[in-house]
Amino acid sequence: MNICLLFWILLPAAECGSHSLEFLSTGRVQPGSGPHFEQVTEFDGVVISHCDSGTQQEHFKPVLESHNLPGTCRPACYDVFDALKAISQFINHTRNVQRRRGCITSDERLESAFDNWAVNGEGFIQFDAGAQKWKALSPSAEMIKDSWNGYEARNHLFGQFIRRYCLEMIHQIKLKETEKRTDLRVFANPVGRTKALLKCHVTSTDKSVRSVSLTEDGATKANWITVTGPLPSGDGSVILILTAEVPLIHTNIYGCVVQTEDRNITVMWGENFTFTYCCMIVIES
Repeated sequence: MNICLLFWILLPAAECGSHSLEFLSTGRVQPGSGPHFEQVTEFDGVVISHCDSGTQQEHFKPVLESHNLPGTCRPACYDVFDALKAISQFINHTRNVQRRRGCITSDERLESAFDNWAVNGEGFIQFDAGAQKWKALSPSAEMIKDSWNGYEARNHLFGQFIRRYCLEMIHQIKLKETEKRTDLRVFANPVGRTKALLKCHVTSTDKSVRSVSLTEDGATKANWITVTGPLPSGDGSVILILTAEVPLIHTNIYGCVVQTEDRNITVMWGENFTFTYCCMIVIES
């Protein structure tokens, strides 16, 4: 089995002509101080703005070069507070509500638009932007669904926001160029007395990264048993964690190698295996 993993699958959607814009809102009840609202806005998985009920003003991140986003989150705040109040009438112990709405485009066209709500961390109700109707995701949402489906004017506005205005905003957003950066760390966890789980942890903004491989005494040897990711980190980079099983009974030297367009990054683990958690040397060429 080839242990080289091609890295082109990690390229963000924006590199393939696709973009995403998501508004992630949370409303929660704070005993003694009333409800609190927070919203994070993400573009292609990168956090570009934060807003809360304190000022209801958007705080845009330095990563933005240009944008066409509203300067306030007041309408979203009112929507969440209204939902928190309405849902609490039907569900006891409603501590918080979460809303995820936005759109995804492909080749300048709308691919999907969404507006989903969760209560106490569990899926609750979902908006059909085409039909402008709500769908219950749990039995406890049936009465809210019937109530919200009666607000035709509001549902029309919700549909317009995610199908039209979201698309217009995406076309105006541009992120600053990020510096190419690839960090590689190696960790090992002993499993019994004869083997260890060796993990290669890669964080990268470099689109030229091509492969990640595990070596034994300088040669590709072991196979990955798990691959986690790629996962967006929120700052424009992606995270990948690869795990291999290695023996502790030999004095072989294991390492992880990340290959980019113009260099290799190598981290070696241990000249002889002991029951320590991590040791590493970084070599760049």
